[in-house]
This record gives sequence, C-alpha cells and structure tokens, in this order.
Amino acid sequence: MNFTHPELVELFIAYGITAGAMLAVLLLVRAERRAYLRWPVFSAMAMVLGIVLWNQLRKHVLPPEWAITRPREMYFGALTVYAALGCVLGLLIARLTRTRSLDVPWVNENEKSSR
Repeated sequence: MNFTHPELVELFIAYGITAGAMLAVLLLVRAERRAYLRWPVFSAMAMVLGIVLWNQLRKHVLPPEWAITRPREMYFGALTVYAALGCVLGLLIARLTRTRSLDVPWVNENEKSSR
C-alpha cells in the first residue's frame, strides 16, 4: 500500500483521531465488552460524520479566506471536530450497550435473605 498520497494519509489520521477518542471514552466509562466489539465500525462512522460536518462548517460558517491565511488553525479545528464526535459516539455506545439490572422490588429482598 502506497502511503505517499496525502488524501490517504489524512484519512488514516482522521480515523486514528476518532478511534482513539472513542476508545479513550470507552475505557474511562468502563464500558462493557459489547461496546468494544462495535468500536471499529462506529469509529469509522464517526470519522465520516466528522468529515462531512467539518466540510459544512468550513463552507457555511468559517470565512473563506481562512483556508489560505490560517491553515494551521483549520487543520487543528478539523482534528478537534473528529475527536469531539469520537467522544460523543463513544459515550453513546457505552450507554447503549450496558446491561440494565432488573428494577423489581423483590430482587433486593432475595439478595438480603441469601446473605
């Protein structure tokens, strides 16, 4: 695989940022095993959403001359968007994949009597 294409390198950087942010959140909230099984696919989805969101922000919100006058800030802005989406989707995955305990009154009584 030829890594000299700048678009391919930028794609790997975007995926690395989103996947790393999502993994960090999953580890911090101590997500269950099912969340880690979904992590690679959802981090790719977060990357795609981040790219689309960044392009829309650049097109409609940021002044057009910033692409020439502030390229460093634009680059770090894009990386920040990727990381933020990775964190948000990581929290969402951790919440959606957790197991819920039964919320019935007799569960606590059985636990107390068995001890």
